[in-house]
Order: sequence, then structure tokens, then C-alpha cells
Amino acid sequence: MAESITASPTFRARVVHAEIHRAWVMGAIWALSMASLVLRRLEHGEVVAVDALYYTSLGILAFGVLFEAATIPVLKRLSAAGASTRGLSIVSAAVELAVVLGLMGALEAWSPMGHFASLSAPVILGFPIVILMSILRLRPWLSFGVGLGAALGHAAFSVYVIRANDVDPHLWAMLFQYAILLAFTGGAAAMVAHHARRSLIEAVGDALAAERTERALAVVERDMAVAQEIQAGLMPSVSPTISGFDVAGMARPAAKAGGDFYDWQPMADGRLVVALADVTGHGIGPALVMAVCRSYSRASAPSAPDPATLIARINELIYEDLSRTGRFITMAIAIAHPDGHVELVSAGHGPTLLYRAASGEVEVFGGDGVPLGVLEGEQYGPARRFRMERGDVLMLMTDGFMEWARADGKMFGLDGLRAAVSAAAGGAAREILRRLDAAAVSFAAGAEQQDDTTAVAIKRVT
Repeated sequence: MAESITASPTFRARVVHAEIHRAWVMGAIWALSMASLVLRRLEHGEVVAVDALYYTSLGILAFGVLFEAATIPVLKRLSAAGASTRGLSIVSAAVELAVVLGLMGALEAWSPMGHFASLSAPVILGFPIVILMSILRLRPWLSFGVGLGAALGHAAFSVYVIRANDVDPHLWAMLFQYAILLAFTGGAAAMVAHHARRSLIEAVGDALAAERTERALAVVERDMAVAQEIQAGLMPSVSPTISGFDVAGMARPAAKAGGDFYDWQPMADGRLVVALADVTGHGIGPALVMAVCRSYSRASAPSAPDPATLIARINELIYEDLSRTGRFITMAIAIAHPDGHVELVSAGHGPTLLYRAASGEVEVFGGDGVPLGVLEGEQYGPARRFRMERGDVLMLMTDGFMEWARADGKMFGLDGLRAAVSAAAGGAAREILRRLDAAAVSFAAGAEQQDDTTAVAIKRVT
């Protein structure tokens, strides 16, 4: 896992960004050191008064500034090409150590301060700075290598000073102690770099996982949008024409694609078959089942003499599809006759409401029979048969209306349905649906819709 992340463009880009930042800082340190050297010269400092020492040190620091400046565009090109910066990092570390050693060599050669000037001047603080900044390379082995290189360089310089100046042996331990501290500093820097690298790997891993999840969600969202578009296209967009009736339907899915559907199909003899169904769940799966159920309903309706026969045929077909999935479908089918008679049969679907204009009462029909896809060979019926008079309204609807709950847990319920249908029954079929939907939404008071809400209003107008 770690290796794949460290090879990713995101991880490499962040490493290069840290390397560029480090180059800027080191360049600034060398530049500030040059400025300090010039100021000491202007103030007639004793050490920088020696021209050879001053100009050599100035040249070494200028080289350091130019080198850091030159590495920045190279790092950017390597990053753009997706190439490794390992080689450049090694070269850069060696050059930075060489800058410090060069300054120490200049002091040893020309300092007027006598023996040990190169090992006691502020310039030796350049070593821990170089080690510290190596952490930004996020390569623990390189940080340790820089610390070890600084220790060996200081130790070698100490040997040179000892031999060149015939230093008393009892001072040798003091001279080599700093080299040991530099080695330990490199080890500490390597530990910090390791932890920083691990943190970056985890952060990049989280970012890549989030990016993958976001892409997957985008695919799902796109698929859901397509499913919603297809599902909307399967439901009627224009009210049917049947003598004496006004019919309209509506669907509000809880997700982009729902498990509810409504449909109507005019028969050659003037009857109108109206179907409304509720597939368990909501989302792409139920939407697919819905599309299949609609197809079975449309294919079977022309040859079915009554709604009970029709719904039994649909159950035979859908059982083969759903028996192993654990899903089922509740369904209500109403067949409206031009003379005002209606036949109604249910497969576990309810409630269905019948508003009587003459009395203002609302009859409630429950969910008779077993849902589709549960029992093979199930027989349904007999169908309810009743006559609708002018102003009567038959409401087929899914339980999403009744079960829509407010934040306090109270549901819209059957009483809410009765009241909403009674209040809206005087309008056209589409207006009845609009007012029913508005009543449920108003009751919910902003509570999230948990289930699909679908309804068909069948109103007798003559």
C-alpha cells in the first residue's frame, strides 16, 4: 500500500514541493550569511578585514545561492515529467555540506584568530542547519546520510587541524565531540523525516481514497440520474382520455430513482386499466424491478378479462424474477368503465381511498391479498366493483404519504390522507394530487422524505 502511494503522482508532487521549499530556504540562508559578511566588513571586523578570507567566503556563499536557485527550475521540470528527484537530492546535500566545509577551510587558511578558529567560529552551525533542512526532503536515509557526512567532514577537519597545529592530545576528545553530536543529529533528523514521510503517506492515501470514493459516487450519481430519467420516461406524462373520467398521476421518489410506479393503458373496448405499485426499497434495484413489472402489466392487460386475472398473471411472471431476491411488490389495479363502474383489486397494497361527493365521506380499502413475488400461483380477487357518481374521487396511492413523519415521529397517517383528499376533492384530478402532495410536505415541516410517494387520482366528472 505504502509503495503504491509513494509512486503516485500526488505523493511525488508533494515531495517535490517540499524540496523546492527547502531550496528556497537554504538559498535565503546563504544570502543572509553573505549580507552578514558584508556588514561585518563595513564595520571593519577583524576577521573579514583579511581580503583573501573575505572574498573567498563571499564567493563560496554566492555559489551556494546560485546553486539553490538553479535547482528550483530543475525540480519543477522533473516533477512535470514524473521523474525521480533522488539523484538531485543527493547532489544538493553534498553541495550544501561542501559550502560549510569550504567556509571552514577559508577560516583555517586565513583567519587571524589563530588555532582552532575554523572549529569554533559560528560557521560550524551551518552543519546542523543543513541537517535540519534535509528533513524536508522526506527521505530518512538521506537525512541520516547528511548527518553522517557532516560528522565525518567535521572529524576529518579536526584531524587536519590536529596534525597541522600539533594540538595537545588532551584536547582531541573535545574536538571530536562535536562530530559525534552531528552524527546523532543526523539520526534524529532521520527519525523526524520518517514520521513526516509516514504522515504524508497516510494523508495522500486518505486523499486518494477520498478521490476514488468521490469518483465512484459521481458514477453512482450519474447512473441514478440516468435511472431517474428512464423511470420518468416510463410513467405517463399525459392524462388518458376516457369518457366520464379525469385521471392524473404523480410520483415523488425519495431517492433519484424510486421503487414506485403508476401507469394507465386504454383498452380497445373503451375501458382504462390503471395500475399503481410499490417495490420494496428505493434506488436503482427497485427501479429496475419497477420497469420489469410495468412491462409485464402492459403485456398482460389486453388479454385479461378482469383485474383479478391480470394481477394473477403478473404475479406468475414476477415470481420467477423475485423469488430468490427477497423483494416483493404491492400493487393495486383499477379498471374504469365508461359507464362509471370501476373494478378494483389489490395485491397487498393499501390504503386506497374513495371519496363520495354526495355524502362527503371517504371509504378506505385495505391491502387485500398477498404481495406479488411472494407465493407462486396465488389467486386474487374477487375484485371490488362499485359505481362512481359525478364528483367521486378514487385515490390509488403508496404508503409513503401515510408514513411520512415529522421530526417528533408523528406520521401524516390515514387521518391526514382523509382530510387532504376531502379538502381537495372539488378540484380537477391534477389539482387534487398537487394539494395532497402539498399537505404531506407541509405536515412533515422539513423532515426528510424516507419513502417514495406516488398517487393516481381518478375523478368521475359526468
